[in-house]
Amino acid sequence: MNAGEQWIDSEQLRALESEYYTLKRRIFDTLDPPVELDQTGPRGPAMSPSTAAPYADLPDAPEEIFACILDWKRRGPNLIRLYHQLRARAPIWQASVERMGNPWVITRYADAEVLVRNSALIKDERVLGLSGLGSGGPFIEILGRMFAFQPPPRHTRLRSLVNRGFTSRSVEKLRPQIQALVDSLIDEIEPRGRMDLVHDFAFQLPVTVICRMLGAPVEDVPRVGDWAATFARRADEGEELTPEMERVANEAAANFADWVKELIAARRAEPSDDLISRLIDVQRDAEDLSDDDIAATAILLFQAGHDTTTSMVSKGTLALLRHPEELGRLRAQPELIENATEELLRYDTPVQLTTKFAAEDIPFHDRVIREGESVSFIWAAINRDPARYAEPDRLDLTRPDIRHYSFGMGEHYCLGASLARLEIQHAIGTLVRRLPGLRLETEEPEYKTQLHLHGLVSLPVSW
Repeated sequence: MNAGEQWIDSEQLRALESEYYTLKRRIFDTLDPPVELDQTGPRGPAMSPSTAAPYADLPDAPEEIFACILDWKRRGPNLIRLYHQLRARAPIWQASVERMGNPWVITRYADAEVLVRNSALIKDERVLGLSGLGSGGPFIEILGRMFAFQPPPRHTRLRSLVNRGFTSRSVEKLRPQIQALVDSLIDEIEPRGRMDLVHDFAFQLPVTVICRMLGAPVEDVPRVGDWAATFARRADEGEELTPEMERVANEAAANFADWVKELIAARRAEPSDDLISRLIDVQRDAEDLSDDDIAATAILLFQAGHDTTTSMVSKGTLALLRHPEELGRLRAQPELIENATEELLRYDTPVQLTTKFAAEDIPFHDRVIREGESVSFIWAAINRDPARYAEPDRLDLTRPDIRHYSFGMGEHYCLGASLARLEIQHAIGTLVRRLPGLRLETEEPEYKTQLHLHGLVSLPVSW
């Protein structure tokens, strides 16, 4: 660990999150007991295209299948099998789910290939109205200013400005720093013989990296990490949002924005080679780019920059530990790490679902997606389409021609995809190399309840 750097108190974070999810499950299980589904899930034997669906033990009607997918109490460990079931039963289908805008649900790779490149499908602030995130307050105000929820041409212009800090060349310069940071984390953790991989490792890495990219003081990492965790929990709540959760999230959002504005003031007085300084440079020639916009952009980069990587480092490691032959292959052939990263991203997609809107009528097979209607892409189902990938539920680190949609596509392709790939490669590659005895401490790790960013609450491991 470098002098002055602090890691977030993982014990406190772990205790709070565990208490939160346990309480949530107790409350809702008493109101509506969960439906018991078959427990084999994606850890069962690999499925060929001919056996991927249908499943007699799962719902048969598309409406019921989709309801199970959206409800964490009902889907249990059956999420992937439910995706296969929905694709088989309703390959072209418009759901009747009002809170999601009655979306057209996309589960096939070929359909996604066509639709994601259609400029008439846009993502804007209407997505916030579908998310059940509440209304008003700093949290919603900041989300509304993020360019991810702005339509073209404003989205395109703001994205192009920020993109300069995430080019392949810019990201490649970070490789030595990322490897050094990974090594310092493992140096501190290794003597313990055990850790919660989510909080002690997977979360710490991207939070520290994005702080450095923004030019934030390293001593701010713990409190900024707390704000980021609160942001993620608020997004997780959806329909179950309570006044107290809204209050806490708004307080964190306001503190987050104030912190960024302090950075803006500091960089205005003393520019540096960081993302905040670059946005300030752009602001001089962009009358409509306020400090509030820069703050929202920085928070977006922070949230997007750590959520996906945290999820993939933890879920990717879990997948390898559940597939010891593939783990052994990676240990024997460390040069596989780049292709392994792509396969892990395909196999357990971090962002499961995103929604866009039709800006005009769009012909779709023998139907029409009408102007204003929503389209939900289930990336995890698309990445497991047996029409695109042979044995899609089998983890194969040598799989050829992997072209997944784990970072989206088109105008909203993940800005930090190159950075996320680099972090995942170094994190998992180094874990495999330095902790040869790494093993799971639980057979049933706890997942977050949200579907959009489907990640782990914790992952106890030892060595």
